[in-house]
Amino acid sequence: MNNSSVFKDILSSSEYVYLIGVAGDSGSGKTTFTAAIKKLIGEDLVSTISLDDYHIYDREERSARKITPLSPQANDFLSLERDVGRLKRGLGIEKNWYNHRTGTIEGPVFFNPTKIIILEGLHPLFTPALRQHLDFSFFVDPAPDVKREWKLKRDMGTRGYSEQAVRREMALRESDYLSFVAPQRQYARGIIKISFSRFGRSLGWEENIYRVSLALEPLPGIPERIWVQLDLGGVLSGRTRPCSVEYMPIIDGGRSLGRVELDGGFPCETADPLSSLLQGQTGVDPRDLFLRCPLLTPTDLMQLIVCWRIISHRLSLETS
Repeated sequence: MNNSSVFKDILSSSEYVYLIGVAGDSGSGKTTFTAAIKKLIGEDLVSTISLDDYHIYDREERSARKITPLSPQANDFLSLERDVGRLKRGLGIEKNWYNHRTGTIEGPVFFNPTKIIILEGLHPLFTPALRQHLDFSFFVDPAPDVKREWKLKRDMGTRGYSEQAVRREMALRESDYLSFVAPQRQYARGIIKISFSRFGRSLGWEENIYRVSLALEPLPGIPERIWVQLDLGGVLSGRTRPCSVEYMPIIDGGRSLGRVELDGGFPCETADPLSSLLQGQTGVDPRDLFLRCPLLTPTDLMQLIVCWRIISHRLSLETS
């Protein structure tokens, strides 16, 4: 780790609280990206609030009422909007804590704002008041077959559900997802899509290799020229794993976005220029966090790109 950090110095001298919304269905991979943001920028600067903490009913009562946590009726948006407003002003809040293991609501607990706060959950972009407070936002949108497998693995492995219960819950939630969560995609400044790799579906489970794309609306004030690099000699000699990089300008919901898509396995030096830039800004060397080197996955690389974009946007606010 490098203790020098231009970015940390700027944030430490500023009273501005930067809010990021990360939206998507349960089991969509949101936590993977929020955890990476915390590690790569610094856990002293970044904290996360799970919007599950604003559920009104515990698991047992939701079941009795026959509603899912995706329904607006199951969430306290008035308290959420009030608390987000306080956090934006740098004020602490008291909130409940939703225990996923037991399905119960506990607390209250005190939450003190950091310089960057991530609101992660089903509904961070649901109301105009919430969207007004956010500086940046992402919608994580895995393909249905990927999401199905992830949710089975997570809820059976860490939340104590049976396979039958998980499949029943997914069927019950589908209409609420389409009605209340999916429409938030149109408000997100970035859209992360995840699907099985074209180089083999089994790579997802075996090596965490998926096809990952990031579509972003243009942002002003990004002066850096950022490179990714591939060893052409290694590629042509067949020493590297299959991989692909694609860029495409797209229209999504009437918006003009630029989409980058990554697939396959990348040599770790691919990320060296971006890693060096992030280290200079945050004092954290991303290469210390890549446990799978000499192989980088598309998710690894996309986490770096997401963090770079957040940092660049936050720094641009200092000069705007």
